[in-house]
Amino acid sequence: MAQQQPTVQSGNVPFVRFSTADLPVGDAYPIWRETVSVIFEPTIDADDEEPFRAAVDTFHLGDMLFCETSVARQRFARTRRMIRRDGMDHFLIQVYHKGGYRGDVDGESIDLRPGEVSILDFAKPLATQADSSDTLSLIVPRSMLERLLATDRLHGRVLRGTAAALFSDYVFSLQRRLPSLLQEEAPLVTQSLTGLFAALMQPTNANIAPTVQEELALARAKRCVETLLHRPRLDTEEICMAAAISRGSLYRLFKPYGGISRYVLARRLARCRHALENPGHDRLIAEIAYAHGFVSEAHFSRAFRQAYGIAPRDARHDRRAAATTTVRRQQALVAEADFSNWIRRFQYETA
Repeated sequence: MAQQQPTVQSGNVPFVRFSTADLPVGDAYPIWRETVSVIFEPTIDADDEEPFRAAVDTFHLGDMLFCETSVARQRFARTRRMIRRDGMDHFLIQVYHKGGYRGDVDGESIDLRPGEVSILDFAKPLATQADSSDTLSLIVPRSMLERLLATDRLHGRVLRGTAAALFSDYVFSLQRRLPSLLQEEAPLVTQSLTGLFAALMQPTNANIAPTVQEELALARAKRCVETLLHRPRLDTEEICMAAAISRGSLYRLFKPYGGISRYVLARRLARCRHALENPGHDRLIAEIAYAHGFVSEAHFSRAFRQAYGIAPRDARHDRRAAATTTVRRQQALVAEADFSNWIRRFQYETA
């Protein structure tokens, strides 16, 4: 069997294990590929002489997933098409104990080595070549980090030296205590993790202070947009007042997104998509559209299809069908579905 069922004992945080150790050699990579496809598109070299292996222990901390991962070398990618399809709005913070990776993150090169800490933005493309590695990883919703620091330029950032050592020491200490961590203790852990990470990521060079101020203003404006998306007549004046910034600043900050109007539309569509694909939401499609600021179901449907290449009703059907799929190939995939669904449910819960 590829992994154990999720477990919760005596109020401890939920835990699930995935491992290819007991699988036939020929099944290990295909099952891993299907498992991790909820986050990455992995590939391996067909002529690689190293037997493929992968193991992931995941602890659900409520607002965050904590993963202990040991994998063979492979390539990982998140393409723009995949980003549009899954709509994940999370960060991956990785502490590398062994191994590393190199590659391209949205047009910038990255080279990570043992003892260093990287952060990747799931809303931006990447293509990396990873060595055989042992890592501790955190999957964190954007909203958790946006409360603490500007997030737009975090993709591909790396902590090195003392900053990396401080964060790594804390994460490895937490790793040893997670099996006995109680669910009511999890919020304190997630807050301390994000707080420490944000503090270590803050720039110390006074010369880049203006850029930091702009990023903080952008983060503030984005938070305001999120709270106002339900208002059909949301306009720039209302956003400027809520975010305490000028109209000119608002236009300048959102120029990379195609303008503030396009950004608002994109966020409305993303929130609607999460609601449509969440098995726990049973509202009519029109109700979901109206609840997120659309004044016309027809306009919503056209915009949704243009953004995602699929009709709203098809998006709801496809994801819900996938979420309830039963075993198709072999017993190992029974457990695999639990791991994958953990990621999907976490995506819905933290959207």
